[in-house]
Amino acid sequence: MKIAIDSIVIEPGRFRDATGDMRGLAESLKKFGQLVPVIVTTSLHGTGWILVAGFRRYTAAKSIGWTELEAVPQENISELLKKEIELEENLQREDMTWQEEVSAIAQLDELKKKLDPSWSQIQTGAAIGMERSHVNEAVKLTRLMELFPELKDAKSINQALSWASSKAQSVVRLKEVRSNPTQFQTIEEKVWLDDSVEAIKRIPEGSFDLILTDPPFGIGYDRRKAGEASASAYQDDEKSYLRILSMASDLYRVSKPNGWLVWFLGISWYERAKSAFREAGWTVDEMPLVWIRTAGRCYTARPDRYFARGYDIALHCLKGDPEMVIRNRPNVFEFAPVTDKEQTLLVERPVELYAEIIKHLTHPGEKVADFFVGSGSVLAAAASTQRDYFGVEIDPERRAVAIKKTEAHLPDVN
Repeated sequence: MKIAIDSIVIEPGRFRDATGDMRGLAESLKKFGQLVPVIVTTSLHGTGWILVAGFRRYTAAKSIGWTELEAVPQENISELLKKEIELEENLQREDMTWQEEVSAIAQLDELKKKLDPSWSQIQTGAAIGMERSHVNEAVKLTRLMELFPELKDAKSINQALSWASSKAQSVVRLKEVRSNPTQFQTIEEKVWLDDSVEAIKRIPEGSFDLILTDPPFGIGYDRRKAGEASASAYQDDEKSYLRILSMASDLYRVSKPNGWLVWFLGISWYERAKSAFREAGWTVDEMPLVWIRTAGRCYTARPDRYFARGYDIALHCLKGDPEMVIRNRPNVFEFAPVTDKEQTLLVERPVELYAEIIKHLTHPGEKVADFFVGSGSVLAAAASTQRDYFGVEIDPERRAVAIKKTEAHLPDVN
């Protein structure tokens, strides 16, 4: 039957309000007419029709000036059934984001169980042509996104699951560290939970022999897995990275008179970082340190255009007139990346890489600082080589991971 578009009511709280690009659908309506009717039900007040399914058709029709739509009225539709129809219709569409899809699947499964307490995820999967494992995955991810909203920023379901696994492991470590204050007290005192840009201002002048750190890269963060990013308290954008670079003068101040700075960075920041450190007083070696990581997987976000990235770089900076402990070592380091199985966080460098750098620039007993602790590999490397250490980490879960890793690398533990 035909009904007036103006008589259709759109109730608030729909699962999906976004309509996407309407041009294609509008052109299709003009060319072929309405091939699929919308589904409506009577209003409780009897003054119009409530739209149950067909929101995009309704929106496209209004955009081209239609005054009527072909509709199929459905009587006695409960709130649960209206939601069920809307969800099932949306799940059959191909333009849903993964976040919308998993949320829709989880909601549909929940609604089916409310209508039928014996309903199973197998039946939900059968209703939408999906394996039970995918339904279970969607339900699990939806719950995890409520606990960790940052998972919604993932670019795919697989990435969100990887992040979720990392977050879960971090939470376990955080609980363990908090539950054993005596065991980890000494390390905790050396690893501040703070914002490095602010924390460094409270550190006395001339505190560290070596600053070895790996801040978030911001622009050009190509070392990450293709399409992946770390779920954390860090922000990877130009403004945030420039704020981090503003630490250059404080890094110089807290370094000892004859100190070192090794600063890992993305290639996009190479020139600007060099300038920032030189202006702060550092002598910056024109040749960067290079970590070759081709023993593991290499990544690029555009394999159709670019070679996969097989190395990372770090600026090598000097204050005063320091002398290397071990000389004539090439500036190229070849260490296999941390395997997926061994990783505690998504972005993690091998302890052995940092230990090699530390041994060449410092003596046992000297102090190494890392202002972006992350998984704790720098602190672990310092501990394993009998150097003193200090770190700052803004994320409590990462800090807990770092404390655990550092404790595991203390010489008297091994």
